Order: sequence, then C-alpha cells, then structure tokens
Amino acid sequence: MLLEPSNVLILDEPTNFLDIFTIEALENLLISYKGTVIFTTHDQAFVDKVATQVWEIKNGRLHRK
Repeated sequence: MLLEPSNVLILDEPTNFLDIFTIEALENLLISYKGTVIFTTHDQAFVDKVATQVWEIKNGRLHRK
C-alpha cells in the first residue's frame, strides 16, 4: 500500500485547532478531492459542507443517517 498511489484519506477531527480560513481551505480541498475521504468530527458545519454520506455509531451499532 505504501508503494502505490492511494485515493483514500482517513481524517480524525480535521478541523481541530484550525482557524476559519484554514477550515474553509480544507473544505474546498476535500470537496474537490477525487478519492474517498473518511472522517470523524464534531463540527456539524464541516459535515454539512463536505460529507456526501453520514454514518453514525449509536448503541454499539453502525447506522447510515
């Protein structure tokens, strides 16, 4: 996997400690990214702008919202 190009990004709380301008730049970059992005965040505005699917773990089960 490390020797081949990848089209998957896994991000954990990507907006933590970023200012608004950097968050907007990250949003635009991820929206235009051609691969798959899997992220976890508490930033609902970020989710609303970037996500095309939302999955939630609730009561120990994975649910599509």
